[in-house]
Amino acid sequence: MQVMKSSEILRICSFFIAFAISLSLCLSAGAEQSNTENKKPQKVYELVTSNNPVYSCKISIFSRSIVLSGCYKSDPVKDVTLRNSGTISTTLKSENDGSFTATINPSESLKADDVIDITLTSGVHLTYRVGFANGGWYFPDNLLSEQNGKVLEKIMPTSAKSWAGYLTDELTEESVRKTLDEIKYLSDYIAKDIKGDYNKTIAIANWVSENIYYDRDARDSSVTQDTICIKNVLQRKRTVCAGYSNLFCALLEAQGIKAVNIKGTVTSDDIAYEELADGQVNHEWSAVWLDDRWVIIDTVWNSGNKYEKGEYRKGKCYQKYTDISPLALSFDHCAYLAEGRYYFRATEFFEKQETTTTTAIETAPPETTVKTEQTTITEATESKPQEVSSVTEETENNTSSVTPESSATAIHPDNGEAQTDEEKNLWPWIIALAIIAVILIITDIGYLIFFKENKDKENKK
Repeated sequence: MQVMKSSEILRICSFFIAFAISLSLCLSAGAEQSNTENKKPQKVYELVTSNNPVYSCKISIFSRSIVLSGCYKSDPVKDVTLRNSGTISTTLKSENDGSFTATINPSESLKADDVIDITLTSGVHLTYRVGFANGGWYFPDNLLSEQNGKVLEKIMPTSAKSWAGYLTDELTEESVRKTLDEIKYLSDYIAKDIKGDYNKTIAIANWVSENIYYDRDARDSSVTQDTICIKNVLQRKRTVCAGYSNLFCALLEAQGIKAVNIKGTVTSDDIAYEELADGQVNHEWSAVWLDDRWVIIDTVWNSGNKYEKGEYRKGKCYQKYTDISPLALSFDHCAYLAEGRYYFRATEFFEKQETTTTTAIETAPPETTVKTEQTTITEATESKPQEVSSVTEETENNTSSVTPESSATAIHPDNGEAQTDEEKNLWPWIIALAIIAVILIITDIGYLIFFKENKDKENKK
């Protein structure tokens, strides 16, 4: 009887352990499926493309039509359509002041995704991603707008040496001061007679996009400090994304307007919309702190200018990425890191050398050291702009730029990787429990055999 009781106890224990293992596997599979579901874009039915009142529109999706209204004051709307759909009925009414209304009535969808194409008088095409499912259109929301915003809650400070290095490749006090004088002169020239920081910001962004050329030759060979320092950008009128961002932020700083540089991933031939959250750093753009909010501007993707095979090629420039809305930005930009640079404090590097002191240059609150695979960065917890540094590979409509100096590896604010590690850590326990269960089952079988033999012997007696 004792053998029987022990056998029954072991059998019950084995059953519960096997049940626990099955439950763990089911929960793991469920969590994985849930993560996959969470990665699927949500459906949104209204998009405001920008906060700029004279260069934006609102697009509303209804069951049988898509309605647009807005204003492109400097470049009125010429046409509105869906790129990949079947027969379309479109009504467009455009006014002389740049305001317009339009209604698209597509008869059918040829693909699961499409693009709303707004053609301006200049020939510029402003495009916005849309999806199609279950007989209806929608804007896909991959929730990157939230991540992009969180990155700006923690601005990474940089050193005085990096500020000087982004100004000039000579790294002398004379060259730094001379470059700062040129920046100040140009900034005052652009902002002359313009009222308000917002209008000054837009004017400076337009000047950078219209006068600087994207250096494809450097992108395809190598990007160095020589390529992206402001002194050479002003002299040569060409650079890659980090040079655009450097110049733009420095020109704003000359007007007392603070901006930060953002590193992240953008869509390209190698990175699709669905892969944005997992892509490597390949681009740099800017965020400006105005009226207690962040104004996002990508002066590179606003520029159609190219420098290729030793030739300057003038392209069409526009303002699609000037004060772009969070949802519209998330269609092709995923931010990983925001850095702050104080260009007009770069001479502190030389003062520090002269006094041979090690006094801290940053004025941010207590900082937490964050290590990445390539470098160690200090994380400041300020709500307003602070500093910026780095150069990344650019993808202009889809072109790229490379990181010179110490480019920080992609820092993902989301917890996808951590969650994966957590799931991985469950497997040793699951395997251990499985081994224990097998041992107990074998022991149970052994007891049953032993019990049967004893019972047979008793019956023979």
